[in-house]
Amino acid sequence: MSHSYRYRKGDRVIITSGRYKGIRGVVESAVYQRTVDRPNDYDAGYHVVIGKAQVVTVRWDQVESGI
Repeated sequence: MSHSYRYRKGDRVIITSGRYKGIRGVVESAVYQRTVDRPNDYDAGYHVVIGKAQVVTVRWDQVESGI
């Protein structure tokens, strides 16, 4: 399955669903791996830096532009 990523490293995003809903962060990288909310499945997503240095992995459809 092919997937195009919308956001790139440094883009500000808001997490729109799941455990970290409503939290703002910055994209660190685009990934294809297990995510916080679906640890048993592999999904296209992002590593998002939240807070001072915490990184979470969320699916591609769990973020929107945080501008």
